[in-house]
Amino acid sequence: MKIEQRIGRIHRIGQEKEVMIYNLCAIGRIEDYILEVLDKKINMFEMVIGEIDMIMGRVKGEQEFFDMVYSIWNNSSSEKERQKSFDQLASTLKRSKTLYKKTKELDEKLFGENYEL
Repeated sequence: MKIEQRIGRIHRIGQEKEVMIYNLCAIGRIEDYILEVLDKKINMFEMVIGEIDMIMGRVKGEQEFFDMVYSIWNNSSSEKERQKSFDQLASTLKRSKTLYKKTKELDEKLFGENYEL
């Protein structure tokens, strides 16, 4: 969410020039895994700010995202186990994203495009 908020501050409605966002991180560090899960595996950064919270909230019975990532990072006994755990997290978030999109489409059909306003 911090990344999304930063992007939102830079890329405002009415912005006429293209905005380029770069997320720098060291390979093999926790930030690298987070960006891989959120961007490369489930394309989270294509979504509107606020939708990410809706998706994270759909991970039923789970910890907060930060706590899940921290737990995987600290409790993995090997690089292979860490990668497997992050892949499982990505799969879980991908399912949540799919469910969110289906719910959003249904809401739009029932209530119209501006149902959230």
